[in-house]
Amino acid sequence: MKNINIRPVNHGETKADRNRYCGPSVISAVTGMTTGEAARLLRHVGGRKCIKGSSIREVTDALQMCNIKSTYKNFGLKLSRSKGPTLAAWLRHTVKERTAKRVFLIVAGHHWQLVQGRRYVCGIVGEPVSIRDKKVKRRARVSNVYELSLLGIAEAGAKIEIPAEARKPKADAVATSDYAAAKRLAKKMNIEIDLDYLGPSRQSHDIQKWISYDDVDENNEHLDFADMGIIDGHCSYDWYELHGKLEEIQRYRDEHGYRRYKEAA
Repeated sequence: MKNINIRPVNHGETKADRNRYCGPSVISAVTGMTTGEAARLLRHVGGRKCIKGSSIREVTDALQMCNIKSTYKNFGLKLSRSKGPTLAAWLRHTVKERTAKRVFLIVAGHHWQLVQGRRYVCGIVGEPVSIRDKKVKRRARVSNVYELSLLGIAEAGAKIEIPAEARKPKADAVATSDYAAAKRLAKKMNIEIDLDYLGPSRQSHDIQKWISYDDVDENNEHLDFADMGIIDGHCSYDWYELHGKLEEIQRYRDEHGYRRYKEAA
């Protein structure tokens, strides 16, 4: 019988298709898709342009599109963000239930993670480790647990699917309105867009779209919105995603002000 298994988080072969947040990471670790593809799928199910955090509904709906069912399990424990059992306590309580054939999706300490038997993986550790590894945040409080299983009967051919919504869109499928909106907003915000054609010609469908800006703090030090968690990277593959990142930067500017870099006199 085919089982779901946890695996290393897949960040792909290029920096541009990497998402560093935990929601895309756990989807990657059970499906094999890259974190960039998982983020693209989460944007689809959530109707959002930028993934920095993900709700339970978004993650479970995304997994369902991959033919994976999420079944809530509490094993008699009262789970909650503030008073739920610690991850260490949950692991002790579920020793008999945690077999090598069962995969659990856990929210603990506002962080998505996966446990299979005595193995653990999340976006921080990157690849399966022992549940006793020092990188595992065992004191975090468990607020939700779901057991993952294939939808349908495995013997009849049920398997994990990578939906088309997770794949990089082709250039000819990009809506003209997304392109126009992104270009218009970038011009208004003094943000540069650089195109990097990955194929052999400028007609290649693999086009990375990089943004650069001159925002600084009150000390005239350059700001990096990706490192600050305002956006999930400087590169986008489609204009819809790029437009969403520009809107996130605009919201930051509206709240904190916009300072441009000034050369020393």
